[in-house]
Amino acid sequence: MPLNQDQTTIRTLQLKNPSLRFIRFQWQDYSGILRSRTVPIHHCLRLAKEKKSIEVPPTTFESILDNTLIPNHSPTGADYLFPYWDSARTSAQSIISEDPYATVICEVVRIRPASLDPQLDLCPRRALAKVMHKAMDGHGLSFLVGFEVEFEVMKVSLDGNEIIPYSTNPERLAIAGQDPCFMHVEECICELQHAGVDIEGFQPKGRGGQYQISLHPQPPLQAVDELILVHDRIKRVFTKHGYIATMCPNPVAARQQATSQRTHISITPPQAESFFLAGILKHLQALCAFSLPYDLPYKHEQLNSEIVAWGSQNWEAPIRKINTGHWDIRCVDATTNMYLTLAAFLGAGLSGIQNQEPLVWPDISTPEPSNAVKANSTAYLPSSLEDALCFLEAEADEMEEVMESKIVHRYVALKRFESLRMRQDLEDARRLHVEVF
Repeated sequence: MPLNQDQTTIRTLQLKNPSLRFIRFQWQDYSGILRSRTVPIHHCLRLAKEKKSIEVPPTTFESILDNTLIPNHSPTGADYLFPYWDSARTSAQSIISEDPYATVICEVVRIRPASLDPQLDLCPRRALAKVMHKAMDGHGLSFLVGFEVEFEVMKVSLDGNEIIPYSTNPERLAIAGQDPCFMHVEECICELQHAGVDIEGFQPKGRGGQYQISLHPQPPLQAVDELILVHDRIKRVFTKHGYIATMCPNPVAARQQATSQRTHISITPPQAESFFLAGILKHLQALCAFSLPYDLPYKHEQLNSEIVAWGSQNWEAPIRKINTGHWDIRCVDATTNMYLTLAAFLGAGLSGIQNQEPLVWPDISTPEPSNAVKANSTAYLPSSLEDALCFLEAEADEMEEVMESKIVHRYVALKRFESLRMRQDLEDARRLHVEVF
């Protein structure tokens, strides 16, 4: 009997890595945490032959950062993992690991006993896929997304009670050869290239000890799938040497400058770029609840500007226009679920196109023409996560409509519960951020 597509894919992974024994089926939850179920290869082949999916408890999107389940979650039903096999990687594509593993990104579908109809609209990856189809089918638009991954290297103090900075590279593009961990940064680059990641460059970042890796743009789903791989491989390289690579927005309490994850978005064709940008700016206060989803970045300099604004090659505006139809979204960090954040940003931009939203926000980098259409008042970016969640809650129905998803109300409730838990011990929460992100 001929093999079906899933069987063929698994067999191909075995050919790439003859020692393959397990497949790790991964998804990213609303708190931005990568979670997984690992299945032996022989059972994967059995499930593929029987055309069955991986079943997990109905808690894939109910856990917060410290693994506490949200109140009043339903214990009935099951969640099913549907692998996106193009995202699969094996240890044969790694130079640091000989683990007999492959990894694959999944979408999640929930089925409750009370209804045989599957819930398809809880998964962030599926939400992003819907927005992309909507853009192409309704407007003939496609997107490319590129990330600038920032991280810092930490170590556990001698007494074991603290996580403290280890990397000491010079600041702002200075040569970093004297940093004791720079050789491991170069090892990260080699590891990522071996895994097929297209890197445009890497460099020391704004403050001593901070590094940045720029990734080549890809279609949104592939870009986020790869971003998850990049985060994982960077962490694995430093873990091997006894250190912690963290993308936490503020790993040291006394510092002001934060670690971000700037996100480049380009739209093709770019004729509707002003409507698209206007849609994002109109909803930017609410979008921050997705892109800056924890309290830490609001207490530091993640938001270089206090107002909703954009500027041509302006490195302090929350949105920097680089070229026609190409923007750098600067109010993003690595704790976000990037599938969800992109679904929200792109969905907001599409709503601007659909409604032909006027661009009433001037380019703050250029003198304003005397006849320019102006916004009625200055809008300020949220000063806390709760402010951002209030903005999002007020626009939740509209955001769910543009995303064609039922995530937003659930997301707001989960983040409020999580924020309350994290604020009970801020330093413990910071350490958890450093370790997880």
